[in-house]
Amino acid sequence: MKGLASDFDLAVIDTPPSAGDWLTKAFRAADLLVIPVKPGPDDLRAVGSTISAATAAKVPFAFVVSMAKPRSRMLEATIRALAAHGRVAPAQLNDRAAYLDAAVDGSGVTEGSDVKARDEAAALWHYVKGLLDG
Repeated sequence: MKGLASDFDLAVIDTPPSAGDWLTKAFRAADLLVIPVKPGPDDLRAVGSTISAATAAKVPFAFVVSMAKPRSRMLEATIRALAAHGRVAPAQLNDRAAYLDAAVDGSGVTEGSDVKARDEAAALWHYVKGLLDG
């Protein structure tokens, strides 16, 4: 993985929440981990192994709340729970058809007609870029 760093400025790798030693090794190659978490008790329980792997890899990380239902109590509880373990992006990705549509047709959500989804994605990128740039 070290050799790849000279070939790319940015790589986004989607990993399962738990996959043993190779996950920690992959994390060590990163400059920043962005950990998406869907609001809900199951996802909050599952993210613990990812937090452990990120901590073991000694790589900075931030959570992003995804598939959120705005103004729900579970959203607020999720943000509080995640904040106890690290940074939480101020931008969240709400549960919108635009994200599914982009995945189906292979486009970026920023190319679609859903202005709110475009704004969410742009706000998240602005936050992540700020963390990467220091």
